[in-house]
Amino acid sequence: MASIERTAYPRFKSALSPQELRTLYEPTDAEREFTRAHARGDAGHLTLLALLKSHQYLGYLPQVDEIPQQIHHYLCQQLGLSPQTRFQGAKNTRYRYRGHIRAYLDIKAYSSGGAQLAQQAAHKAAYTMSDPADLINVAIEHLIEQRFELPAFSTLDRLVLHVRHGVHEDLYRRIASALSASDQERLDALLHVREGRTDFNRIKDTPGPATLSYLRQWTERLGWLESLFPTRPFLKDVAYTKIEQFAAEAEALDVGDMRDIENRPRRYSLLICLLYQGQVQTRDQLVEMLLKRMRLTTNAARKRLKDLQDQYRELEEQMLAIFADVVNETIQTPDDNAKLGEGVRDILKDSGGAEALRERYEQVSAYHNNNYRPLMWGFYRPYRAELFRLSHLLTFRAATQDQSLIEALHFIQRHQHARRDYLPGEISLDFASVRWQALIKSRRNLETVLDRRQLEVCVFHYLDHGVRCGDVYVEGSADNADYRQQFLPLEECLVRLPAYCQALQFASNASDFVSQLRERHREVAQRVDTTYPDNTELTIDKEGTPHLKRLPAQPVPEDLKTVEALLKERMPERHLLDVLKNVQYWVGYTRHFGPPSGSDPKLSDAALRYIFTVFGYASELGASQTARHSQGPISRQVLRRLNDQHITATKLEASLGDVIEEYTRFELPSFWGDGKAAIADGTHIELLENNLLGAKHVRYGAYGGIAYHHISNMYIALFSHFIACGVWEAVYILDGLLKNTSALQPDTLYADTHGQSEPVFGLAALLGIKLMPRMRTWNDVTFYRPDWGTRTSTLMPCLLKWWTGT
Repeated sequence: MASIERTAYPRFKSALSPQELRTLYEPTDAEREFTRAHARGDAGHLTLLALLKSHQYLGYLPQVDEIPQQIHHYLCQQLGLSPQTRFQGAKNTRYRYRGHIRAYLDIKAYSSGGAQLAQQAAHKAAYTMSDPADLINVAIEHLIEQRFELPAFSTLDRLVLHVRHGVHEDLYRRIASALSASDQERLDALLHVREGRTDFNRIKDTPGPATLSYLRQWTERLGWLESLFPTRPFLKDVAYTKIEQFAAEAEALDVGDMRDIENRPRRYSLLICLLYQGQVQTRDQLVEMLLKRMRLTTNAARKRLKDLQDQYRELEEQMLAIFADVVNETIQTPDDNAKLGEGVRDILKDSGGAEALRERYEQVSAYHNNNYRPLMWGFYRPYRAELFRLSHLLTFRAATQDQSLIEALHFIQRHQHARRDYLPGEISLDFASVRWQALIKSRRNLETVLDRRQLEVCVFHYLDHGVRCGDVYVEGSADNADYRQQFLPLEECLVRLPAYCQALQFASNASDFVSQLRERHREVAQRVDTTYPDNTELTIDKEGTPHLKRLPAQPVPEDLKTVEALLKERMPERHLLDVLKNVQYWVGYTRHFGPPSGSDPKLSDAALRYIFTVFGYASELGASQTARHSQGPISRQVLRRLNDQHITATKLEASLGDVIEEYTRFELPSFWGDGKAAIADGTHIELLENNLLGAKHVRYGAYGGIAYHHISNMYIALFSHFIACGVWEAVYILDGLLKNTSALQPDTLYADTHGQSEPVFGLAALLGIKLMPRMRTWNDVTFYRPDWGTRTSTLMPCLLKWWTGT
């Protein structure tokens, strides 16, 4: 059965703040009148009011002895009764009060259609959800929405388990019904030991860095996975979320657990889903390797260009000196062209001759204007064979109407084994920049030809860009799939649009929306212009470049050391295990942890084991060292198994939500902030050099990744991302707010220079988020004005060179 703590089934809180008591249990005048009309005596008034307020909060009628003393004393105070006044406990009185409360709240009994409604809702949701707690929450949501009284938790739990079992058996039968005897043998073979390991465990392998050896190994892996079993035909009618859930369940099991599953359709279904997910993830990992390899190729070419520019600087100075001699000769012989020509020829001859000077010029001019593109071939060439092999294994599609890049990819694939330097100019290069086209195209025998080597580099270079921005997607991928498939239908968007615009105070049609934005823009521009003369921090020089003065440092308060000493005295150091234990007592965050099936963990003292698992892995001690230095029922095997099977990133985020909700109930954090603002920043985390995500960070000079945190102004972490080094952080800055489901929902977001870009500014405005980055290069950005007619008296002359019309 599911644990009640892991569901949204309403229960009394162990302790309530004064504000929560007033919000949840303060009776209104109508409620006071209701109790006076349907109850007699002080005990009757107290009992009916307590049951009414409890029903409003819980959605069902509790037993009077379950109502906390804190609520009892508060209601006694509200009614002017003695705290010694007791509840009435007679069954006939409770039955009569229940009827009055249902009529007053317009609530229907669960027996009057609630069971059918809950079963239908759970049955529909079970085809996309697996966790019994989630299904119970769906049933509760539908019952409350249709104004049904909630039944006992055990009733919902039995109903959901029955529905879930039936749906899963139906899915298992669907998947396994088309399996032939040979198909079953192929799936069973995954659990047999071969060369010291089972294929079941090989499917779970993780990739290494994007080196040539790992790229070759992972390319072979994709071919191997696809050769094991054709998974797509068996999963075509199964929701992708269900495939993920079954795959995650199989991922958490070891080979012995899989062999012990006697329900063969279930075992085969889990294996097929695991294999399918392994194929999808391998495609995503190969795409990531491709992107990293092309990014490394580009960076290496740019570095080589800088080295060459430094190397040819002396040659450039020699060429300029020769040019200066030619100019001087021209000045000295202004009228005698013959003598001038002879003098110039002598200068060229003394400098090595015209041919040598031309060669020097070509060496220097080839790398002017930061043109690193000709240098990419040398870094691309060692990976050429594997990149082509990868392009054949993966199916790239264009997400736009422009098919020129995909056609160019097919063109170079057809000429992959060609040895000639030039190919016929049969394809369009509209996807490439002018510089790339100039490098690739040339004229030979009055025909346009394409440089084969540069064309290959160009196509893979733009394939990298296309996948990153979504213009190109990969079939059978998850992270790099066609983003258009995730869009809601336009008709459904139009239905939701008015409510969304009303919530964000946007105009609901295009013309009014643009006018509204321009008016807001105009007001800001006018306000900045009006307050500029009094702004002592901002100055604009004669060239029109703005400068912000450094703010003076605030003096250190004289009593700071005294305050620090008092804080240390009142807040002594505590062991992290004690902190985790105390938070578990008040919050119960381990309720979200459990086996992949969603059932309660069959562990003795499960909370204790979960606390040690969290401590061991969060402190980076690991399972072995944590077990070695701990007492009690803690072993290395148990910790590893719990970390692999019972604790996932999703469950940790749910636990964090519980901690944040309890944290907001304290008064102290409200003095630090209101919870409406957050800051995003990254921290470098060192990693072993054996994974695909890690990279060497330029600033830190170490190998690892970036833990990108969103911290509330109430000083608690809201959300965390783990991203690769070198990624522009603005890509992930909005995710932290959109994926944050905690009690704190900030609408203002602070960041540094990496936390902004023009698209992110625009998207943040449409999402109702105020993006406030600290921009290091803000005086280099482009300022916009609402329209050409907008003029400012003070700033316009200075900012005119940046401002452009929209």
